[in-house]
Amino acid sequence: MKLKKLSSLALTAILSVSMLAGCGGSTGADTTSGGGDSSTETKTEATDSGESTEATDSAEATEAPAANHDETYTVDFYDVAANFQGIQPGWYGKIVKDKFNMDLNIIAPQVSGDGAALYQTRCAAGALGDLIILDNADATECVESGLIHDLTDALPKYPNLMKYEKQIKEFNSQIGDGSKIYAIPLEMNNNGPTDYKQLHVYSYPRMGWDMYNEVGAPELKNTDDLLDCLKKIQDAHPTNENGDPAYAISMWKDWDSQYMENVAQIAKWYGQEVNGSVLIGTDNSITPIIDKDGAYYKMLKFFYKANQMGLVDPDSATQDWNAIVSKMQDKRVYLYWYSWQYGFWNSPARGEEGTNYVEIPVADTNLYQASDTYYGDGRVLCVGSQVSDENFNRLMEFLDWYASPEGVQIQHAGTEGLTYTIEDGKYTLTEDGLNRFSAEVIVPDEMGGGNWNDGNNQINQWIVASCDVNPDTGEPYASDMWSTSIEMNQTKTTKEWTEKFGAADDVEYLKNNGMMTVVPSINIALAIDTTDISLIRKQCGDVIKDSSWRMVFAKDDADFDAQWDEMTTQLEGLGFADLVTFDTEKYQPMLDARKAAQ
Repeated sequence: MKLKKLSSLALTAILSVSMLAGCGGSTGADTTSGGGDSSTETKTEATDSGESTEATDSAEATEAPAANHDETYTVDFYDVAANFQGIQPGWYGKIVKDKFNMDLNIIAPQVSGDGAALYQTRCAAGALGDLIILDNADATECVESGLIHDLTDALPKYPNLMKYEKQIKEFNSQIGDGSKIYAIPLEMNNNGPTDYKQLHVYSYPRMGWDMYNEVGAPELKNTDDLLDCLKKIQDAHPTNENGDPAYAISMWKDWDSQYMENVAQIAKWYGQEVNGSVLIGTDNSITPIIDKDGAYYKMLKFFYKANQMGLVDPDSATQDWNAIVSKMQDKRVYLYWYSWQYGFWNSPARGEEGTNYVEIPVADTNLYQASDTYYGDGRVLCVGSQVSDENFNRLMEFLDWYASPEGVQIQHAGTEGLTYTIEDGKYTLTEDGLNRFSAEVIVPDEMGGGNWNDGNNQINQWIVASCDVNPDTGEPYASDMWSTSIEMNQTKTTKEWTEKFGAADDVEYLKNNGMMTVVPSINIALAIDTTDISLIRKQCGDVIKDSSWRMVFAKDDADFDAQWDEMTTQLEGLGFADLVTFDTEKYQPMLDARKAAQ
């Protein structure tokens, strides 16, 4: 789907902020997790083309067993994507309670203090959760350990899940002998396995349109030019309107996994994606993350240069995700690199003022952009093997609703009457819908009460991606892709950007100028670390993370180079070469599948 204009406002990220806050730790799957690394084990698959089949004749003829809703069922939901722990609150909790008489007790390893210990303890107890969201490789391991319920006979009874039968079967063909269904991939769509239909690329330089123009709207040939532009902006605006200190760049470290996540994300600008200990290129190359010619080194040095110029928030090494959200909402950060960050500032009104953040092309980039996750995003949803038959039926009923048009639309656009309205079959965001992630939106008591964002779906991942088409409307579930939203988004900022850069949107611009490569998303369960490799990965990851942060704040070039050399020496002593060999062999099947898809 090609759009006529650039959609540069909050609408892009508004629907994605919660999801990607939970996915921010992902480097390999663009739409996965925050605070954890969902991508180091798995990727999304595109091994053939064509649409998923609808529910089969046999499925249509088979009725799902009726679930008993008489007693409240507190569902232990082990969820590696969640940034919240406890009972799902607010408006979404009320919807689930009203429909299924269930309370979702979310167990979030990434906010538990020691996720690895929590996982091991619960696995050892034989009950990881009633519902479980895991990275692909961990799910495969749990199947082998007997912790996952067999869904083979149940699946055909649930028509909404069966709309994604092709994708579900394709993933499960990799587990055991391939004849059973244990896991439901997340973020599936039925648009096709190699398409990229989003309005914006995932990671790219973005800054306020007004500030960019204020400093002369310079052509940016490379990242040095980008830093010079940001320097002029920060010099002109050392504080926000409230007098709070503001910086071109502000980072956070609680999403780090085996490396510095902020560096890994912007490495994509130069055609490489970080996966464990290696860099995978748009050309299907695999090189160590410590390759000095690689994008990780290049973008680590970018942050170092930025700090030397006084452009890096000094709180970056100590603040967490919540702190950075507050700063973005108060316009104390001048460079964004995630598309979902738009949701913390952009709005139609600000678009008319010309103050929205937009992509600014950097001429020497070749963006690594994964296609939409037709086959799934590298995580799966499972049912625990210890669940009783009665509870199993209720969980399957919930999952089928979660994949239904109603459930998916609620997930990606909120609730009718509060966040959007329907008139003549057209869905239109309300003012509260536009502002729900960037302002205090109070939910009526009869809908659950409280703040909208606090009551948003804390599962933080979903079965059906927002780019999939709602059969009730003929438009994607994502509210920023509704025709009404696209029309609403034609603002001063949008029009001026299009006039200057000669393209409808950043996706079109980058494609037309050979500055982006879309690679097929691959969803296969890759090799699981051996005990020795797991230890090496942990030790090497700690060194890479610690050294990377110290290098950003190095006192000079000599100190930066010395710390890099010291890091590589330490890694050599920890068996890093063995880790690279393991990861090279691990990701080769993914590259083989990608080549086949191309």
